[in-house]
Amino acid sequence: MVEKQGWVYSDGESYTCSPFVTGIYKAAGLFGNLEINPSEFTPRDVYMLDFFDLKNPVSDKCSPKGLGYC
Repeated sequence: MVEKQGWVYSDGESYTCSPFVTGIYKAAGLFGNLEINPSEFTPRDVYMLDFFDLKNPVSDKCSPKGLGYC
């Protein structure tokens, strides 16, 4: 059974890294009205979401390490 977002255990909610990031994206509204269960996302899924605009250059103040995005 896939874990559902919001299940509370004796020590609180529990996330691994990919569902945690996906949960943050969901809370920020990046998925709009889609029904998303963050626990179903893998690291590859999160990477492939492609939320970042890498085509427009950014200033060094925004990306001091030259990552290319803010």
